[in-house]
Amino acid sequence: MSHGSIKRLTAALSVAVLVILPACSADQSASPSPSSPTASSSGVRPVAGEPLPAGTYVSEIFKTPLTYTVPAGWKMFEDEPGQFGLTLVANDHPCVCVWRDVRAAATTGAEEPEPGVGTSAKEITTWLAHHKWLKPATPEAVTVGGLTGYVIDVAGNPKASTLIGSGLSAGVHWEASSIEGSSQRVYLLDLGKNGADGNIAINIEICCGVQRAERLAAVEPVLKTFTFKTD
Repeated sequence: MSHGSIKRLTAALSVAVLVILPACSADQSASPSPSSPTASSSGVRPVAGEPLPAGTYVSEIFKTPLTYTVPAGWKMFEDEPGQFGLTLVANDHPCVCVWRDVRAAATTGAEEPEPGVGTSAKEITTWLAHHKWLKPATPEAVTVGGLTGYVIDVAGNPKASTLIGSGLSAGVHWEASSIEGSSQRVYLLDLGKNGADGNIAINIEICCGVQRAERLAAVEPVLKTFTFKTD
């Protein structure tokens, strides 16, 4: 997934759930799996990069454990404390990336948080809505996986940094896309009141020749199955 500034073990992604060909600078490979398998409705334990049989699965390493259900044709590509990712087997590029504790990324392009922007879902999506390098957009209230927050579509200048990881997700640095028709749908969800216990971001990437309507039609049914365990 070399469209973001997240770093993978296999390659550095230079600018990867509105969900732009971004640049990822965080490690996109799965950490070593625990010795005990995770139960799933298919009886299969997810292995990074391998196709998943249709079924329900639970993340093994991601903090704030995530239960998700996929039809055939999906795979998990990373499961780390601060990052979890799913993608379609048929198109290896657009990701559904799930991150813990992101911040608004500095408008200077530096890999650091933008000063003066809080950590709650409302504060970050409001900042994205008025970002000087992004197309204007309106955040909408949303509930995903039992958590509340906001969703916003992000598109604009490819040099526009959008989100940066902190703590568990240190190394994540996301940007807008340079490819026409590319965008992201970003969900920001609060952990605790107004993000008092952190946040979760879900980035749905729309790029790489995949049509927006087609992409969302494939991803949104999976997103509706998400359940985050917060206790």
